[in-house]
Amino acid sequence: MPRFADVILPLAVPGRFTFSLPEGDEVKSGMRVAVPFGRGGKLYGGLVRRLHDEAPLTSTREILSVLDAAPIVTERQFLLWERIAEHYLCTLGEVMIAALPGQLTLSSETRIVVNPFIAEEPVRTDRSGVLIAALLEREALSMKEAGELLGLKNPMPAIKRLIDEGVVIVEEELREAWKPRTLTYVKLTDAAHSEEALHQWCDKLEKKAPKQLHLLMRYVELSRCMSDHPLEVEKNKLLHLSGSSPAALKPLIEKGLFETHEREAGLPAQALIDKAGPSLSPAQAAALDQVRSGLAAKDVVLLRGVTSSGKTELYTTLIDEAVRDGGQVLYLLPEIALTAQIIERLRARFGERIAVYHSRMSARDRTELWVRMAHGKDAPPIIVGARSALFLPFNDLRLAVVDEEHDPSYKQHEPAPRYHARDMAIVLAGMHGAKTLLGSATPSLESQYNAHSGKYAYAELLTRYGDVAMPAITLVDLRDAQRRKQMRGHFSQPLIDAIDAALKKREQAILFQNRRGYVPVWQCESCAFVPNCDHCDVSLTYHKKLHQLRCHYCGRTYPPPTQCAQCGSNRLRMIGFGTEKIEEELAEIFPEARIARMDQDTVRGRQALDRILTGFAQGAIDILVGTQMVTKGLDFDQVTTVGILSADSLLRFPDFRAHERGFQLMAQVAGRAGRRDTPGNVIIQAHEVRNPVLDLVTRHDVEGFYQREIEHRRTHGYPPFLRVLALTLRHRNEERVAAAAADLASALREHLGDRVLGPDIPAVAWVKDRHIRNLLVKLRRSAHHEEKAFVRECIDRVFAQPEHRAVQLVADVDPV
Repeated sequence: MPRFADVILPLAVPGRFTFSLPEGDEVKSGMRVAVPFGRGGKLYGGLVRRLHDEAPLTSTREILSVLDAAPIVTERQFLLWERIAEHYLCTLGEVMIAALPGQLTLSSETRIVVNPFIAEEPVRTDRSGVLIAALLEREALSMKEAGELLGLKNPMPAIKRLIDEGVVIVEEELREAWKPRTLTYVKLTDAAHSEEALHQWCDKLEKKAPKQLHLLMRYVELSRCMSDHPLEVEKNKLLHLSGSSPAALKPLIEKGLFETHEREAGLPAQALIDKAGPSLSPAQAAALDQVRSGLAAKDVVLLRGVTSSGKTELYTTLIDEAVRDGGQVLYLLPEIALTAQIIERLRARFGERIAVYHSRMSARDRTELWVRMAHGKDAPPIIVGARSALFLPFNDLRLAVVDEEHDPSYKQHEPAPRYHARDMAIVLAGMHGAKTLLGSATPSLESQYNAHSGKYAYAELLTRYGDVAMPAITLVDLRDAQRRKQMRGHFSQPLIDAIDAALKKREQAILFQNRRGYVPVWQCESCAFVPNCDHCDVSLTYHKKLHQLRCHYCGRTYPPPTQCAQCGSNRLRMIGFGTEKIEEELAEIFPEARIARMDQDTVRGRQALDRILTGFAQGAIDILVGTQMVTKGLDFDQVTTVGILSADSLLRFPDFRAHERGFQLMAQVAGRAGRRDTPGNVIIQAHEVRNPVLDLVTRHDVEGFYQREIEHRRTHGYPPFLRVLALTLRHRNEERVAAAAADLASALREHLGDRVLGPDIPAVAWVKDRHIRNLLVKLRRSAHHEEKAFVRECIDRVFAQPEHRAVQLVADVDPV
């Protein structure tokens, strides 16, 4: 019998820790156990990785209790975690924290509260009643405080039972409590949906209530109700598109023609659930054959499909095949909040066989899904989610679909592990013997290179669904327009004309400006002084609605100055423009238009983003202004005009991916236009209209951009030809961070030579009171494991020196 267990702790400390096994308890790999750790003997819920008889050289502490009846983490998950920790230079504990739902990572510092959503708490006569009374009085208790009240040295099992019963919840869950948004739908009553009954209603209303007749006819048009299953129409959409008021709808409900009901947004009507998918177009069928052939030959297929080509239907066809074969499917999306439309379509196709996993779910719901999948009980075969969904305990994964695989949102930035979900989805699929399908209209350069070199199979879908034409793209020379005085604010005349034409036709427009706020810079006209953040080396952005200057790095706010802090002049001017200023200028040019803004400032609330997207889908918004949020996952029938206000700013970042990101953003936002029968119209404003990247955007030339950019990468030694590791050092003392960066660079150059760039002082060199130095390390693809091990050894050696221990180091492998 094994006597020891290696345990992973939810801490950013390297390695695993050995504990002796308790007598009598059955322990298996993948179970959680309560263990003491550290000098203070704090309790942690760790995960057993390995059982063995190898006694450590030092004395061991004993596992206090076993928290699970069955493993909650599988062997494949552990292997994935270890791969992530090794590749992204982080600890297993950091991966554990990122992977497990919050309720499964208990510690002494975990704070618990009484569940406010429980219907009725039964009277308790045991010691837990004392705990609940204390929680009601003090609102929240740490696990340690709860143990003192219960008189238990190890309160974890008792607290876990209360959590499992739903009596108490982890405090983080209370903050995350989220109720799904509901919508009101209108449909015909059972007595009114026959063709004969509708004719009778039309005759009756034609004589007495023409407005009600108009609303009924618009409903018929929208619902396609002459079928066995009359479709419903969202109430606000019906009222808007019919030009009717609620007063016209109310009597029709009272008379028994219509009935209404509420349903969670994103859930399809019951009559539509689990229906067969639509027939594929010839272009889709040909692309599907390419994908199937590719999946038979390779483990990964890259599907390049132009915007609005119907890639989702190919995904759902392949998902259906995998599920019918008894397997599981992972469908990754870059940002779950922006892809409600796709989720609705998937739910309409697969019904209860689909589950969604993302951060907006409550901690309890995420935990329940995790445990169901770990135990294999009633586990849904299809998981749709953001990047964290790849950590779920799959048992028989057959297919992984990564939609919009180029999107930088798949990369985790803070905190560690700084993994890329696309790359790790491929690793996960390989562990299961599954296949991976990557899809995008503008694939990443790395994926295209892998397809060109034969590592991935390749498929194309270059025709929009229904043979809809790609949008016409027009470049506007801002320098020429400004010289001719043909600008109104930040709008050229061609863009104003295009928006005006769309509004007259009751169509919609999207305007893209990749900077939020009102203006990015306030400047003194006398001495050119610009107010900066007191804690960051960056200028402050003015937000007019809140009338405050805000630092977009640390979040601090300041009152706008009335005079220059340097020379005392009161002649201050605003330079540049953000989405807030664009929204204001639009209101002046188009006073009758209904305008909304979508950026980080307007979508902070849990329902804010849904309200904006729903209003736009229903036609309650005419013009949507936004940052790169508007480039992702939006599919609206009435959008015919798209404006890109400052294309130059997208191409000027000091980063080797600047042109790639700029091309992708412009191509994606242009693809929002003209997705149905009406041709799309895209206006791109730029000062440097002769930039070759802009020419490629206007021609929708993805292959041409790849050929141009890949040569630059080859010449200068950047991915995909070399791998890149970004090292960021931070400390309050500039001399100490500079010294640590210099010593680290010197150590790395012993073996890597001129493939170590830096240390550099970044453009923003001081953030949150910490000075920054950057190093960029290039690793050969053929030896990146060995060279990365050398980098780790150098880091350990340099930061073991007492003068460097306090310097913070962030290692970002394959940065985006």
